Amino acid sequence: MTSYTEQVDGLNETDIQRLRSQYGFNELPEKQRSLFALFLRQFCDILVYILLGALALSVLMPFVESEPITIRSFLDAGVILTILILNACLGFTQDYKAEQAIALLKKLTASRCTVRRGGEIRIIPSREILPGDLVFIETGDRISADGHLQQESHLEMNESSLTGESIPSEKTVDPTARDLPIAEQKNMVFAGTFVTRGSGEYRVSAIGTETQIGKIAQMVAETEEPETPLEVRLRRLSLLIGKVVLGLCGLVIGAGVLHGFSFLEILLVGVSLAVSAVPEGLPAVVTVCMAIGVRRMARKHALVRRLEALEALGNVTVICADKTGTMTQNRMKVVETFVITKDENNFLTLIAASCNRAQLPDIGDPTEIGLLEYAKDKGLERLNIDQEIVPFTSEEKYMKTRHRSTGLTASGEQIFLKGAPEKILSLAVSSKQEAESIFQKNEEMARKGLRVLAFAIEEQGKIRIIGLIGMEDPPREGVKEAIAQAERAGIRTLMITGDHRDTARAIALQVGLKGEALQGVDLDTFDDAELCLRVKNISIFARVSPMHKMKILKALQCEGHVVAMTGDGVNDAPALKSAHVGIAMGASGTDIAREAASIVLSDDHYATIVAAVQEGRRIYDNIRKFVLFLLRSNFDEILFIMATIVVGMPLPYLPLHILWINLMTDGLPALALGLEKAEPDIMDRPPRKPSEDILTGQWWLLIMAVLLSFSVAMGLYTWELRRGIAIEQARAAVLTLAVFFELFMAFSVRSSKPIFSVGFFSNRWLLGAVAVPFALQLLLIFTPLRDVFHLAPITLLEWGMVFILATSGFVLFELLKVIPFKRSYIHDGSST
Repeated sequence: MTSYTEQVDGLNETDIQRLRSQYGFNELPEKQRSLFALFLRQFCDILVYILLGALALSVLMPFVESEPITIRSFLDAGVILTILILNACLGFTQDYKAEQAIALLKKLTASRCTVRRGGEIRIIPSREILPGDLVFIETGDRISADGHLQQESHLEMNESSLTGESIPSEKTVDPTARDLPIAEQKNMVFAGTFVTRGSGEYRVSAIGTETQIGKIAQMVAETEEPETPLEVRLRRLSLLIGKVVLGLCGLVIGAGVLHGFSFLEILLVGVSLAVSAVPEGLPAVVTVCMAIGVRRMARKHALVRRLEALEALGNVTVICADKTGTMTQNRMKVVETFVITKDENNFLTLIAASCNRAQLPDIGDPTEIGLLEYAKDKGLERLNIDQEIVPFTSEEKYMKTRHRSTGLTASGEQIFLKGAPEKILSLAVSSKQEAESIFQKNEEMARKGLRVLAFAIEEQGKIRIIGLIGMEDPPREGVKEAIAQAERAGIRTLMITGDHRDTARAIALQVGLKGEALQGVDLDTFDDAELCLRVKNISIFARVSPMHKMKILKALQCEGHVVAMTGDGVNDAPALKSAHVGIAMGASGTDIAREAASIVLSDDHYATIVAAVQEGRRIYDNIRKFVLFLLRSNFDEILFIMATIVVGMPLPYLPLHILWINLMTDGLPALALGLEKAEPDIMDRPPRKPSEDILTGQWWLLIMAVLLSFSVAMGLYTWELRRGIAIEQARAAVLTLAVFFELFMAFSVRSSKPIFSVGFFSNRWLLGAVAVPFALQLLLIFTPLRDVFHLAPITLLEWGMVFILATSGFVLFELLKVIPFKRSYIHDGSST
């Protein structure tokens, strides 16, 4: 049997099965956290330690007090332990969902590569590469496995991930010694490195942990994902609130001791208040909300690589989008040709098909695929490339190849060129008349919206232009509507293209893009200050290079814009990294561009960018909603207990009651608010300012809600005690009021519009999140479970009072929504 190392056609199916069983998949093992470890992590929190302290106090109290010790003496401790475990289960569920979403994201963003197997060219996931595979690489590709070069053309690699050297390394097929340092192994390519120039083919020698980078990865300890800016701000907010709450709880304990309460009793109340009032679950809820948002965006063809992009999306004021493939279909079709000499039409087509690295049916650049399809329709066979003398780059704007064929010239050798008409004209030797006719035809085709390429032949060191080919790339469906939607949302769209200005203008007109057009050569004449002024009125940038992209980006950023920048090439990476939101093309983009970007579009569609902005706004909107809900529900209890102590009333809540309220009202409703649909007007608002606080324009609402909740609770409790009702019955009434008040308010927080205009039942998750604690509260009052919580049944009159007062907050804030002066309630904080 022939060894795979000897096969020029690549691995066959028998080889693949044998090698798969021997080597497995091309992936690095990830350190998986067990479910038990994930559950235990829920107890690694300062507030859980406080709760454990409360548990210890509950166990000690029966021994300190003079009452006889019975099983009932430890009921409080048992309930606290139960609540502790339930909280841990809720946190475990949140963390597990977040990890599952992140794992899905890694699968969605997995890279692919082009291989030869069984004599056929295939595109496969990189994890399926096996030793012996023949892999094709070109500019921008990320190397997926270690291997020996079989062919190369001007191949240069960025091996800084292994060597630390940023200067590209030139490669060759000439053998080198195996024991040389990586930087000197010129005939090898290594996983994790990038092709910065040229192309080649290599045979895989090592995959997974056997690669050089795999060996390094095994020695590196697992690192945690860094927090996003939003998570940092929320964590700081939680810490600030925690300090305030601990201070207030200290006052409660001090006031309680001064008013004659048992120190252990009031200490337990204070500790329970601290645990309840500090929004310790806020970062976890935010993470889950973002993770769910990532999954939703993936279904809309936007793959998020960095979570901070979700926050930035809500701030975007300018989208700099590539024309080709993003605004257009990227399905090029030849619609017009022009030749200098009439009998060279077929020769023009031959050059177009031969000076070409694509493979039919659809492997390679869409422009080159379109040229191959045109040649195929005309029945012409391409010439194989013997050498790629000058690979195409965005800076050079042309490609030069050598071919051997006995039917062409006496020497059997021919050199072809393909590129931008201006570039080929600058290289060619043409008469004035020929140059003028080529220039005029180029302008004419460009005005029709065609992408124009020039084709030439090199003879005895002189370049002669054969002709031009005009290709059509019509606008994508939905782009015009998406640009209009972005404009309504206060977002400018800029078209950036390497095509002719007239071609760009023609497409811009079709998609409804208005504004001036500027060429790259004009950008070179502007200094930074002048460009900052000019960029306000320019919507089309034509004949630009990646360096021009950086210049445009800096000009927009100096004007205070939050910029989303698209890119697909190697040299787009700096602009993608520097933009607030770097967006790479998943279908046509290079691996380097995808690595640099924070979002990858799997369909390369401009409308997907606008949909991603909308999703980013929805996520941030929902984060504001549940932050407001959590903070609002965490302060009224402190105020209520402090007031009752000061006026000499019995404590309205026991420690168990405080923890029960926290368990019933914090977790599930907050998570459900994170799943709220986008507001109908979410894309009719201007972008919010990045400097704005998470609760900008909402503090008055927070204060009003806390005061109202405190007032109704204090009123009901006072009324109960004045009637001479037993303290257990009064506590049952105010406990039920506290739970129901919070649950009803969750519906009001859903939207800035009246609840019935958005549909009371439209968020089924919230219905469930409210129904479960609502039912549990009824179960607590109507069953013997109330005895464990030291409560008593309440009368029909009290139930009526509870429901009236519990709905008062909901009714009041729904009325506020229709009053004209109110405009910031639950909005995104942006100012018009």
